[in-house]
Amino acid sequence: MMKWWGWGSPDFEFPMHEKPDLWPWIVDELNLKGIEPVKAVGRDKVSLAAPIRNDAFCRELDAALHVGQFTFDEEQRLLHSYGKSYPDLFRVRQGIVRRAPDAVVFPERHADVETIVKAAHRHGVEVIPFGGGTNIVGGVNPLKTERMVVTIDMARMNRVLSIDAESLTAVIEAGALGPKLEQDLQSKGFSLGHYPDSFEYSSLGGWVATRSAGMQSDAYGKIEHMVVALKMVTPSGTLATRNVPAASSGPDLNRLMTGSEGTLGVITECTMRIHRTPPVKDYRGFLFKSFEEGVKAIHECVNTHNLPSLIRLQDGYETQLGMRMKTPAKGIEGFIQRRVKAYLKSRGYTYPAIMIVGFEGDKAHVAKVRAATFKILKKHQGFHLGTSVGKTWSKDKFNLPYLRDYVMDYGCMVDVSETSTPWSNVLPLYHKTVAAIKERFASPDHPGKGKGFIGCHLSHTYKTGACLYFTYGARQVPGQELEQYYGYKGMITELFMKNGATLSHHHAVGTEHQPWMEEEVSRTGIQALRAIKTSLDPKAIFNPGKLIPTAAPTENGNGASSKHADPTISGR
Repeated sequence: MMKWWGWGSPDFEFPMHEKPDLWPWIVDELNLKGIEPVKAVGRDKVSLAAPIRNDAFCRELDAALHVGQFTFDEEQRLLHSYGKSYPDLFRVRQGIVRRAPDAVVFPERHADVETIVKAAHRHGVEVIPFGGGTNIVGGVNPLKTERMVVTIDMARMNRVLSIDAESLTAVIEAGALGPKLEQDLQSKGFSLGHYPDSFEYSSLGGWVATRSAGMQSDAYGKIEHMVVALKMVTPSGTLATRNVPAASSGPDLNRLMTGSEGTLGVITECTMRIHRTPPVKDYRGFLFKSFEEGVKAIHECVNTHNLPSLIRLQDGYETQLGMRMKTPAKGIEGFIQRRVKAYLKSRGYTYPAIMIVGFEGDKAHVAKVRAATFKILKKHQGFHLGTSVGKTWSKDKFNLPYLRDYVMDYGCMVDVSETSTPWSNVLPLYHKTVAAIKERFASPDHPGKGKGFIGCHLSHTYKTGACLYFTYGARQVPGQELEQYYGYKGMITELFMKNGATLSHHHAVGTEHQPWMEEEVSRTGIQALRAIKTSLDPKAIFNPGKLIPTAAPTENGNGASSKHADPTISGR
């Protein structure tokens, strides 16, 4: 499990000491001069309400499961109280736990899940499926209720059950975390190839339940494109689809379960498309004179079918951050790098955009795609930086959430918003979003006095469009942190929805994005989702208050009448 007060391993913090150019730059960008850090409160300052116990349910589980599978342990309840969004961490770092699960249960096989779900349905106990706990939209947070709430932690169901080497499919239990899943597959010569930013701590079931995207989705697709068959336990029974390559048997039930966010049942087994472990993995860096020119280069790669397995373009703001993430080179290497920078600046690369491109496959395939891609990138004045940039990016690609925690110590909000939009709208939407955030930084009541960070990268591409992923950070006024957060979040999401973009590309809905769901899928679409929910979960015990809009605002203030604020802030 991750630390209760932040992201990742309790034994690891962002290695700021290795990056001497980074902190001075952050201090200037966010106007933090003179600000002293404030760490999270000690564990002794965090208290949980006494658990609600449904005695009949507890007796049934005690009889069906062995010791250690069903627990009221306070540490486990705390670890399962929140996901890892900014408001989640802001609250828990102050010792605020508004609602913890009353108990945590650890199934070890599909039959255990069926037993737990049947008992919960029979006795009216609310259930929250839990993979790795990385969700950042409120998707695993218990909401206020008088019923007993149980979190089903899938961590012990983490095995690769079978591999069909001829068909290139694998049956995998949903609780498998990214590193173990890849290790188990690669030990047999295969790979799933799904690497979201949360890879180290997120699970296969979580990826499927939220329609996750990985860093190599250009090559292997988003998680829904990898799904062949699924098994999900609902209060109305187990829903299972067949392990076949394609079918025309009515609506696609795989897609119903994919993206269901734990509101319909618990995904227990996934049959996934896999591929043989690529013998060649080659990652390179390119520098473009502008983000706009890099976008044009990527679009041409897509249209000419010359797309690397990974292509990630950072705008000028993110490029500045990325450059300062590097450990400065010394000696001859440092001298050469300084000369190269001076040369590039003289050639017009004054505010450049870095692109990371990755090529995977056999030697011949990589050579062919690389040559065609390089030709296009250079046509758009992309300057080849070699393999060192790719190595630096690979080293730090999973560390950015630790940097968010580090900056939060200094009274700053750091958050992300991602979307997708057609190619014709990629650059217009990018410019509108950056301009809106900068205008917010310039407002008279902004504590950063005009200072703040807004960066973007283009992370996933399609024939018809691409994903834009924005990261923003700013100082906050003490006592008004969550009001400011929801102000930024609401403004950006409204901008996406009014300007031809989607509500979320891969972070899902949860409670944070729920107010915009009717606008996203139509009123009739919400009617259909509610009907499916009622059919499979008639007592509404599965992850209530998530994904599907409710008539009144939920705990995070997310209802049709309240999109921009958390009405419970004053009571925190």
